[in-house]
Amino acid sequence: MAIWKINDTELEFDVTDADMMERYEMAMQALSLDMPHNVRGIPYSKQLRAYCKAYRKMYDTIFGKNTSEKIFAGIPDSLQKYNTVYAKLLAFVAEQGKIVQDEMREIQETYAPESDNGDAETT
Repeated sequence: MAIWKINDTELEFDVTDADMMERYEMAMQALSLDMPHNVRGIPYSKQLRAYCKAYRKMYDTIFGKNTSEKIFAGIPDSLQKYNTVYAKLLAFVAEQGKIVQDEMREIQETYAPESDNGDAETT
């Protein structure tokens, strides 16, 4: 379990927890669908609000209801600011995944039996 610290908010995130990762995967799929498409003729301000709304829904799906209110407290609907937070989440998740992979490799190297590569003599 790791803690993601963002905008004075601390959130637990565990890349080894299947339920957490299922919420993360569902949220990422929904984000792709919720982002505005075919925006021709829609005022830019409404597009920006729609992008921010999609991001807020994603955080609430992953971390629980009203989490986005904590993350974005006092932050206006600014696509640049929301994109920055999103990039930090992706970097955090990637780093946690790397840590778990490194731990698994270390466990395997320490405890897994060495494989016989065919060089041993047989009697």
